[in-house]
Amino acid sequence: MKLRSLLSFWSIFCLLDNVQAMCLASPDITLFLQRSSINRQAPLWQIAGQAPYNRHNRYTDLAVKYQQRGALIADKLLLDIAVYGLANFSDKAAGQFERDDHQIKLLIDQLNVSSQLSDKVRIEVGKHHFNPGLFYLKSPANLLNSYYAGFKSSRFYEPTLQQAYMPTFWRSELIAETANYTLSLVVVPKLAQRDKRYISASNWSAIKRTNAAEGYLFTYTDYRFEKNTPSLNLKLGHFGSLALSNSYQWSSQWVINSELAYHAKQQWRHLDSEYTAQAMGYQFPTSLYQTHKKSGVELALGMQYTSDNFSQFGLEYYFQGEGYSQTQWDKQVNLIHFFNQKMYSKPLSKAFDDYQYLMAAEIDNISNQGYFQRKHYLNGYASIELNSHARLQSYMVLNLRDQSVLMNINYSQILDSTERKVEIYTGLNSTLGRRDSEFGLFGENIGVYFGFKYHL
Repeated sequence: MKLRSLLSFWSIFCLLDNVQAMCLASPDITLFLQRSSINRQAPLWQIAGQAPYNRHNRYTDLAVKYQQRGALIADKLLLDIAVYGLANFSDKAAGQFERDDHQIKLLIDQLNVSSQLSDKVRIEVGKHHFNPGLFYLKSPANLLNSYYAGFKSSRFYEPTLQQAYMPTFWRSELIAETANYTLSLVVVPKLAQRDKRYISASNWSAIKRTNAAEGYLFTYTDYRFEKNTPSLNLKLGHFGSLALSNSYQWSSQWVINSELAYHAKQQWRHLDSEYTAQAMGYQFPTSLYQTHKKSGVELALGMQYTSDNFSQFGLEYYFQGEGYSQTQWDKQVNLIHFFNQKMYSKPLSKAFDDYQYLMAAEIDNISNQGYFQRKHYLNGYASIELNSHARLQSYMVLNLRDQSVLMNINYSQILDSTERKVEIYTGLNSTLGRRDSEFGLFGENIGVYFGFKYHL
């Protein structure tokens, strides 16, 4: 199996090399290799009386990135392409909750054609990254959210690779840019239907992770204020949303950011009380989660300091009105306990295990789309420039209700001896919290990793 996967991975690289030869000159091709080790505590979940994760495992991740930008027609038509080939292998068999359908993935990160209609107006068609907003943790003003496209068991922790895991939409966009403002209209067509909610999004098809709902996004950003940069986003389609944001340049080194959004409908699928009652009454509903037509708000506040050597330090607060209350969260935890109970009927035991798979996939897909499940969060981060070739980066996310934590520390260095073609990195990541907390729900874990990237 591993040999077949390696051959498939090599074929991806050869395909990209042929694209280079046939289409555009001087592409940027980067190779990535990472080894990681993860140790996990026993989670709340039990499948057939056993934990659904391999508690101690090591992983090898491989990736190749092909990126090219050039003119198809001089000064008229530009092509921007970025493609990733990903491969993942584990030393031991993956647990029930972390199995992927494929060990090889080809991700089209960008495939965008743009044409300059005038000095100020251009049109773009294809896949391209949107402005992610002002916040690292969660930006309420980012009204278009796709689903995580990487592997379930492990991922690359190299910072520049993170955007590849959140795929871009197929869309068309009309953009007007002047010295005073930027105005854009984005149209995202519906090209697929999401039907298998009991499967983690990482095992969906690429088109289902992005274009399973139509959307129309209008964005206006004004640059005429001396210290403020306000922006307005309006989204129509599957449901309506309105977001306001502002970046305030308090001084040359301090920036204060704020974003506020209103949504006409819940953004992610919640545990349904009626379905829960049916399941606990042995009536076996076909689903346990759904979105309701309940309006909600999001708020993010933060400040960032940039030092003289361009190191950055920031603190962010995030609130979402549709997050679970303590009572609602307890209902979800109690339902997991209910399905964990030992049953002496094999058909009933299998039914309860299937419901656990369904719940795990639904909860996983909430985070796969970049959302959280509770209401209040705090995020602290730092990016420290140690010298011109070395950087230390870290973040810590705190759930203010249950005190569970997500954290990561990453050190990277460019090697001068390789003519700056090789960069190595290493780090530690962890989730900490009780088994009934948000970040500890799938088991506390701590992982270490080491990797490098090589520019061909």
